[in-house]
Amino acid sequence: MTSQIPGTRTPPSPPPGASWRGFTAAWERGFQEVYTVWLPRGRHPVAEVAIRHWQTWVRWLGPSYGPAAVSILVLGASGTDSFHADHAWLLLLIGTINGGMFAAAVLSWKFALLRADTLDELLEPCSNRDSLVSVVSTAVRHRWQAPPSILAATILWIGYAASDSKWLASFTGFVVLLNCTWALMLLVNVSYWLAIPPVLIIRLRSSRELRLRWNDPAHTSGIRTLSEGYAFPAVFLALAAFAVTLPGALDHPLFGSFLPYLYLWLLALSLWVGIATQLSLYAIVRRYRIRMLDSLASNGDLLLAENQSATLLTLIENNDQLSSTLSIYASVASSEGLPYGTALVVQYVAAIVGSVVGFLLQ
Repeated sequence: MTSQIPGTRTPPSPPPGASWRGFTAAWERGFQEVYTVWLPRGRHPVAEVAIRHWQTWVRWLGPSYGPAAVSILVLGASGTDSFHADHAWLLLLIGTINGGMFAAAVLSWKFALLRADTLDELLEPCSNRDSLVSVVSTAVRHRWQAPPSILAATILWIGYAASDSKWLASFTGFVVLLNCTWALMLLVNVSYWLAIPPVLIIRLRSSRELRLRWNDPAHTSGIRTLSEGYAFPAVFLALAAFAVTLPGALDHPLFGSFLPYLYLWLLALSLWVGIATQLSLYAIVRRYRIRMLDSLASNGDLLLAENQSATLLTLIENNDQLSSTLSIYASVASSEGLPYGTALVVQYVAAIVGSVVGFLLQ
């Protein structure tokens, strides 16, 4: 565990003659300097199981439950009449949410980093590869990463200053709001890193130099990493949106007047991470398949006018190479547009529809 501040290190340059590792270098820097990853994990190497170290537990549970524990002790010792057991449970719930966000951030970044070599391979032939990965390497800097969290906290306290709530004006309300501010800043940082990386995929659509499997581009390792890396968070975000609306359908709404904003936030993130990324990947794969099919048909052997259909059998018999070309053509034409099955799509759609119905019922 070191005391170095995140956002101050630059990735090392590869030695001369080494293969390009631009995405790996950018993601390694992010793994060490993204706030919700750096706080619980420190600077342990990605291959190391950091949770085996007691320092990691302190770094994880401290920022998660520390504010709640201190708040409960202070409020309990103060003897204020506005503090009840429900407030203690609320503070512990906020701590649990904090811990979950830390764990999700670390696992998500580690998933991508352990497979980053597949994206290096995908992007290596691109003449603008450094520009593409700069989306991540630029977003990790303090001047871009910190302001969204600070802005969210500022808006929350502006609302507090404008509120005429007697409970918020109490000491208990003030302390609970402090805990909510910390949780909101973490949530915004997690949301920031859910929103930024999809920009990389959208920018990939402009490249014609991606290294894909010509017979089955959707199952190229790099495409699988990108698709799966965003598909599962999108499903979990959709389930989270469903979860916050379900109690309201049972006449026990959560979060009160904040529910519409929280729901729309989760729904927008889910659609951005799920729909925007997968449609972009599908467009890349589809364009590549069409290019391969056009190449196979470029010699004109597969072109035939409708009024020449009677000559089809003769054409096939007289062309020894046509059968193999047709076999390859059929293989490319029937390849999938995305690497995962329909089960994940069904789960995602069901969670989105369920959340919309639950929200409207409230």
